[in-house]
Amino acid sequence: METSTTLDLVLMAYDRIIDNLNEALEALEVVPKSYDVFSDKLTKSQQIVAALDDGLDDSQGELPAYLTSFYSFVRNKLIESNMDKSSDGVKEVISVVEQIRESWRHSAEIPIEEDSATVNDNPLSVNTVR
Repeated sequence: METSTTLDLVLMAYDRIIDNLNEALEALEVVPKSYDVFSDKLTKSQQIVAALDDGLDDSQGELPAYLTSFYSFVRNKLIESNMDKSSDGVKEVISVVEQIRESWRHSAEIPIEEDSATVNDNPLSVNTVR
């Protein structure tokens, strides 16, 4: 049985957000456009973002506050895109979520100090046991 770290779960959530948003964009490219699928995929992405936000531990320094702001931006942009049935905001969200996902992936590659279990010199440090 393989177990996942908290960071692995965060990465999977980001991947799912990106997958949903790409599927939403595809729904606008078909003829006729599938606004129901577009809306459904944006809603699913919003739910994942809400779960990520709900899982933040505010006692872990400044990072949770930054992530809360980021998640709020993502949710607002997706709501706006859904109301306008516009792909521009979705593309913007995909871009920023991909950037943050890559930062998380990079932090997973940095060795963890044995005594503190935090990532060295990384603004996306997380307290996880590998």
